[in-house]
Amino acid sequence: MLEGRATAQVMAVGGYDFLMVDVQHSAFSGSSFGDVVAAVRGTDTAVIARVAPGRADQIEWVLDQGADGVMVPLVNTVEEANAAVAACRYPPVGRRSVGGVANLLLRGPDYVTEADEDVVCIIQIEHFEGVENLDAILSVPGIDAVTPGHVDLARSLGHVADYSSGISYSSMPKVVQDALASISKTCEARGVPVIPVAGSLTEVQDAVDNGIRVLFCSGDFHLLTQAVAANVSQCRALLESTTN
Repeated sequence: MLEGRATAQVMAVGGYDFLMVDVQHSAFSGSSFGDVVAAVRGTDTAVIARVAPGRADQIEWVLDQGADGVMVPLVNTVEEANAAVAACRYPPVGRRSVGGVANLLLRGPDYVTEADEDVVCIIQIEHFEGVENLDAILSVPGIDAVTPGHVDLARSLGHVADYSSGISYSSMPKVVQDALASISKTCEARGVPVIPVAGSLTEVQDAVDNGIRVLFCSGDFHLLTQAVAANVSQCRALLESTTN
């Protein structure tokens, strides 16, 4: 998310089933993240927070703010997967600390007894080491889904992906495509859903054709830049045609 509350509200009212709020790469404070969660209340949109790698404290924090789940990036080992899952669940299943009154107010007094089944834990596989270790990683109970991070994955394999104009994976080199296919195959064998990031309608169609029913459809940065570019181009074309 770029702007925060207003952007989240527009997208939630627009009909997205869930939003991924990028705490990892954006300048969210405690109040601004809470504003995003509050902005989508009353809609059918869930909030998934992407946290920084290896930050169990941040997982606890976003969940206490009212996030419906987390996306944990750069999970490369069984130990990192265990830490991610443990931070999402209360003892004796995990290590999440009991606290944070926002969920009691938003979800009611039964939240603490129901939270372990309600919180979604998505891990990102976005490094060749994670691809190599994925079968062992998926032996960890409590991983709800995997999202391939193709931009970082490409970088780990020696390729720089230009994501300024989009987040498409279709144009990635063969070695990256092979790694993405390996992720899908391993997840299918383990019965763990894959939630891909689709940068175009073509990629959405490709995902649907492959049985995917949950996916990330672009992001606010690219949606906004594409809409602005198209609008400016159209307006200038009309002005120039009138002037001429």
